[in-house]
Amino acid sequence: MKHKKIETHKIGLVGQAPSRRGDPRKPLAGPNGQKIARLAGMSYDELIACRRKHLNTHYSGKRCKGDAFDRARGNVNAADVLMDWRVERIVLLGKNVANCFGFRDLPFLAEIRIYGRRFLIFPHPSGINRWWNERRNERRARQLLQRFLRGETVLGSHPKHRGKLAQRLRGS
Repeated sequence: MKHKKIETHKIGLVGQAPSRRGDPRKPLAGPNGQKIARLAGMSYDELIACRRKHLNTHYSGKRCKGDAFDRARGNVNAADVLMDWRVERIVLLGKNVANCFGFRDLPFLAEIRIYGRRFLIFPHPSGINRWWNERRNERRARQLLQRFLRGETVLGSHPKHRGKLAQRLRGS
């Protein structure tokens, strides 16, 4: 079966922050970007052609578990993405990023359709995230990310599930 080509101008990727040695002006330009490109089935150059942004512009150190994340700054930058980006599909890399967009308590690989756009909550690609330790998780993430980027419906965003998801988003 021939797959639809990924239209990079319709895609945005939002991460938490650059790595310790990462360049704040080049989001996802390091190993995490390469991992996302591999999972997406696209070249690294195709990934770089997508809109990209980190919600925290500089590496902010570590806490006891994982990276420190400035949620207030993240919320402001998430609002900027919603106002400024003219893309159809946005991949949110990690739960911290999803929370800044108002998507709390949703599982990884959930697709949300709101604000006239589609969002995919994707696991943070770093090695710190233990979610990646299970091979089946990586296989499922690869399949759903590729479908999402091609503009196809991701499982779990089926109309039957949307009502429950909308209730969770409203806090009902």
